[in-house]
Amino acid sequence: MAGCNKPKLYLTTIVLTVVFLTANQAVEARPRGLCTRTAYPELCRPLVKGSNPRRATRSIICALETKTKRAIADAAKHTNGNKQVTICHEKLRDASFNLRKAKNSLKKRHNKMLRIFLTMAVSDYGVCVNAFVDSHQVNSVQNAADELRKTGTNGLFLSTLIKSIRKKKRGN
Repeated sequence: MAGCNKPKLYLTTIVLTVVFLTANQAVEARPRGLCTRTAYPELCRPLVKGSNPRRATRSIICALETKTKRAIADAAKHTNGNKQVTICHEKLRDASFNLRKAKNSLKKRHNKMLRIFLTMAVSDYGVCVNAFVDSHQVNSVQNAADELRKTGTNGLFLSTLIKSIRKKKRGN
């Protein structure tokens, strides 16, 4: 008896699948900002304008560079005797280096290296935040590092939206 209903079940499944896929395509077709898809859209929106993922990623990296320099300066003021701030200061400097490399990779359109350097910067920020969490400290350096980590995470996501453009070699 159950075998008699199989064609109806298959047909229903196919129809529901088509309806679901069509509905998803309609949702994706609507223009939505790039930031709505990031983990922290409230940090992304002020930095990203338009719908070009390459420009958005560059904007995020530039903002990260500026904010990281400020955080390094702030951490340098408080490194005296505080092991966590000292660790964070070193990791922020590492993040700054990785952001420069990420920006250079973006310019050269080397998307894989871009993502690697952004991942390293986000990891540097994470190490900084974890140093404070483990010691149960909360201060301006930790708060800045946490915001940088979240913004870096957004930038890493946006970098995955960049399409690879491969140049074709001309034949003789």
